[in-house]
Amino acid sequence: NANYTPDPFASVQVASVQTLVQRIGRVRMDYDLIIIDEAHHSNASTWRKIIESNPRARLLGVTATPCRADGVGLGTESGGYFDCMVMGPQTQDLIDMGFLVAPKIYAPPSAIDMSDVDIVRGDYDKAQVLAKVDKPTITGDAVAHYRKYADGSPCVVFCVSVEHAMHVSEQFRAAGYRSEHADGSLPDDERQRRLNGLGNGSVQVLTTCDLISEGTDIPAIACAILLRPTASLGLFLQQVGRALRPSPGKDYAIILDHVGNCRTHGRPQDIREWSLEGAKRTKRSLKEDQ
Repeated sequence: NANYTPDPFASVQVASVQTLVQRIGRVRMDYDLIIIDEAHHSNASTWRKIIESNPRARLLGVTATPCRADGVGLGTESGGYFDCMVMGPQTQDLIDMGFLVAPKIYAPPSAIDMSDVDIVRGDYDKAQVLAKVDKPTITGDAVAHYRKYADGSPCVVFCVSVEHAMHVSEQFRAAGYRSEHADGSLPDDERQRRLNGLGNGSVQVLTTCDLISEGTDIPAIACAILLRPTASLGLFLQQVGRALRPSPGKDYAIILDHVGNCRTHGRPQDIREWSLEGAKRTKRSLKEDQ
C-alpha cells in the first residue's frame, strides 16, 4: 500500500502475494504460520516462492473454491502443500444461516455451442470465445433481460475481454443506463470510483473482465450477468458469488446466465464434494432439478 510504511520486522505481516514476493530478503521470512487466502492459487509459482522461503512454517489455506482450472489437486500427493481438508459450510448452509442470499437464475433454453473451442490452461480460449459472444444479438438480449428482471439494480457483467466489456457497457449506456467498465489499466482512484458507484447508485451496470471475480466485497450488487463462458468451476462460483452477499432490502440475487455456465457447472448452491486430489463432483445438477 503506497500510503502505508510497513515494519519489516513485525511478528505479524499482512501482505499481498505480489508485494511480498518482491520483498523476500528485505523482510523477515522465518514465520511459524502462513495463512493463505484464496488458497487455490497456492500451486502457482509466486505463492510457491513465498512458501518455500519459509520451509518450517505451518500452512493454513482458506478458500471458497478449493479447485484449480487445470485440475491439479492442492494436496501433498498431487504436488501441493496441504495434507488435510477441513470442510466449512456449503453455500446452501450459508444461505440458510443468512450469510448469503439465494440466487434466482434465468438462462436461455439452449447454451452456446462450445464444442469447437480449444481449452487453454483449463479454460476456454479467450479469442475463440470472444468471437462467439461479442455480438449485438447476445448483448442486446443481456440489456433486454436486465431491463425485464433487474431494471436499475446494481449489476456486474462478466465479460471475456476488456474490449468486450467496453462494447457491452456502451450498449447499456445507449439503452439509458448508467454504465461503466472497469479494468486493471485504469488509475486506482478511477477504478475505485467506478466500483464504489455500484454501492452509491452512480453506476447501475459495471462491466468487467478478470477484475472482481474473487475477493471483491460489494454487497449492493443485486444482479450478475454472465457473458463469459467458462470451463472453470472455481471461476464460475467466484463470479456468481459477487452477487450473493446480503444487503439491506436484497432478498435474493438475480443471475442472468446468457452463456450456459449454470448448465455446465450446476447452481451456485448445489452440494459439492471437494478433495485435495482435485476430484470434484456435483451431487445435484441443474438439469436434474428441472
